[in-house]
Amino acid sequence: MSSQELEPSEVAAILARKARGDATVVRKLSADSEVDDESIGFHAQQAVEKWLKAVVASRGEEFEYTHDLRRLVALARLDPSDAPPFDIQRAVALTEYAVPLRYEDLLDAEPLDRPATVALLGEVERWADAELPRSEEG
Repeated sequence: MSSQELEPSEVAAILARKARGDATVVRKLSADSEVDDESIGFHAQQAVEKWLKAVVASRGEEFEYTHDLRRLVALARLDPSDAPPFDIQRAVALTEYAVPLRYEDLLDAEPLDRPATVALLGEVERWADAELPRSEEG
């Protein structure tokens, strides 16, 4: 069954569930120094991406199949001047952990602030849960 055959609330619920899965990976592995920043950042980026798409989908709106969190924030209509519920710039910065960073060797990349990333995921999750209809939170 394709996402076009599902109700918006069903698409949103699936995306939110998958976002929680990526966030769980980050939370469980972020303290493990053997796991590289690229892997942690990738799952953090994926979690934020999926929560943003879940919110957009829950409104019955189309979302782009993109990893660009700046574009998805715009689709979710988050305005940095309106005291956003999470640090939009920090979230958008995770975009670099999507596909490009997974395949590039960036030896002088800034280390990922793992505690701040875990905190950000909690903020994004709380925002998404508040935006989604109650039936999507499970």
